[in-house]
Amino acid sequence: MARNLNKRRPERIDSGFESRNLALGVLLKIEAHDGYANLVLPSELRRFPLEARNAAFVTELVYGTLRKRLFYDKVIESAASRKIGKIDRTPLNILRITAHQLLTLQTPPHAAVDSAVRLVVRNKSGSASGFVNAISRRISEKSESTWIDNLSEGLNELEKLSLEYAHPQWIVEKYLERLGDMESVKRELAANNVNPRTTGVIYPGHQWSRQSLSNSQESHWSSSCRYLEGNPEQFEEIRNAHGGVQDQGSFLVAQALSLAASSEDGPEDGPKVGIWVDLCAGPGGKAALLSRWAGHSSANFLALEISEHRAGLLTRMTDQVVIADSLKAPIRPGSTSVILLDAPCSGLGALRRRPDARHRKKPEELADLADLQRKLMKAAVELLSAGGILGYVTCSPVGEETTMNRDWLLEQEKNLELLDARKYMPKNMELAENFDIQLWPGLHGTDAMYLALFRKKPSAAIG
Repeated sequence: MARNLNKRRPERIDSGFESRNLALGVLLKIEAHDGYANLVLPSELRRFPLEARNAAFVTELVYGTLRKRLFYDKVIESAASRKIGKIDRTPLNILRITAHQLLTLQTPPHAAVDSAVRLVVRNKSGSASGFVNAISRRISEKSESTWIDNLSEGLNELEKLSLEYAHPQWIVEKYLERLGDMESVKRELAANNVNPRTTGVIYPGHQWSRQSLSNSQESHWSSSCRYLEGNPEQFEEIRNAHGGVQDQGSFLVAQALSLAASSEDGPEDGPKVGIWVDLCAGPGGKAALLSRWAGHSSANFLALEISEHRAGLLTRMTDQVVIADSLKAPIRPGSTSVILLDAPCSGLGALRRRPDARHRKKPEELADLADLQRKLMKAAVELLSAGGILGYVTCSPVGEETTMNRDWLLEQEKNLELLDARKYMPKNMELAENFDIQLWPGLHGTDAMYLALFRKKPSAAIG
């Protein structure tokens, strides 16, 4: 049979370049609309389905570029001899992606530079192709460590850490306030620049299937938690809402509150049966756990959430949801035996999984957040019965949202005592010599969750 020599072969798709182009589009959309990376990226990946390998590459380009943007911008400014604000948005983000490939991913210079120029043309910024080509080549002439050394000249120690680890200096200062030494600060800043592993949690009353156990890995701190690979929805427990995706730190602080409430060696007049309340419950990971642990203790459970949208998400976890302002909770004062106050906070404890948060958050926001947290703490104490336990939780290592609020509440409420939360954490976990708990990504491999357990003294009058 004669072959048709005029038939054109299918055009080969350059998946690496298309992945880079998608990553660029995500970064541009985040910047143009002040979007959140953890929302924009998954949405774009659903619109443009990719093979797992390419989807992972896009995720690394987006999250990695955002995490170290502060450093990459300094490199670009030096290589271009102009301020970031003088560079158009599309060429700038192409250079950021290129810097990430060259300096962190160790992509061969010819591949990274060629892709950068092609991205300029694809995105109709062709007049900038010569500029992008020249700056990309200059970036490639030095290693990351050499760039750090060159750009660090004349900086003090905190400014150097801010540059090297790509964190705003005020966050570095807050870390130093809590940790007390530079080596620990470096460890935690470095941990914030590493992709966290996806962790699945099995809810109380359920078990991981044999297949799920074989397709996951044991976590560090609890047999209920597993490290998951690939799409979590492939696990039947996640699909059926018998488990969920949750950081180990979140699981551990919720578990500590439950153990404190039902501990065999706890105070005899402590809470055994009564209402358990999650005061700020959305989107529902901790509520899913507490509702089941409450049931095991023959207690009723209630989840409060002020946002109608977040309350809707909660209904997949529990049917005991009320849309209400926790400052005006529809609960009789003194009737609640266990309260989780997972307070609205800066989220600075989750910088490794929310890479744009370090650029979005401002130090002046802390005062308003702390004020809201303290109002919620006071409201929680009003609801608590004598002998009842309050678990105050934030996803933050910042003093204003953690230890300062702890001390403030104990000063305000003389009928409260601070419980030793360490008793309810894994025995081999390295913790500070305090009754409250601060977890750290670098030290514990979790988000930087904070927990303080308060108990209303049994002699306290019921409100």
